[in-house]
Amino acid sequence: MAKKLPKIPDAQLEVLEALWQVGKGTVRDVLTQLQWSGREWSYATVSTLLQRLEQKALVTCDRSGFAHVYRAAVSRPAVVDRRLNHLIEKVYQGEPGQLVVHLLKSHKLSREHRHEIQQLLQNLVEGDAEDVEEKT
Repeated sequence: MAKKLPKIPDAQLEVLEALWQVGKGTVRDVLTQLQWSGREWSYATVSTLLQRLEQKALVTCDRSGFAHVYRAAVSRPAVVDRRLNHLIEKVYQGEPGQLVVHLLKSHKLSREHRHEIQQLLQNLVEGDAEDVEEKT
């Protein structure tokens, strides 16, 4: 999505997560997914939140049939990027490295993720070395 995403409160994000899991669906479908995930919301609440997401152009609604069918108009990665960027700006003064260091110090990682991070860091170090060589 080219333009900046609007703010998405946590409740709307939960409904959007349920819609991503469903793919496309009615208010009842989204409500069922939320309930299956352990959330107890009313039909009216889910309907209101879907309408607010539609007003923000984050979901679309097909009103051609008897039941309105909603579909996400924004990808999960785009929303994750926006929320992470907001967190980095607000909590880490715009420095993503501080977030990475905090996460590495405070959370246990699987062997697979440790290996992936090591590979990423190695590629960054090698890239920095190539940049230095090109400048000399």
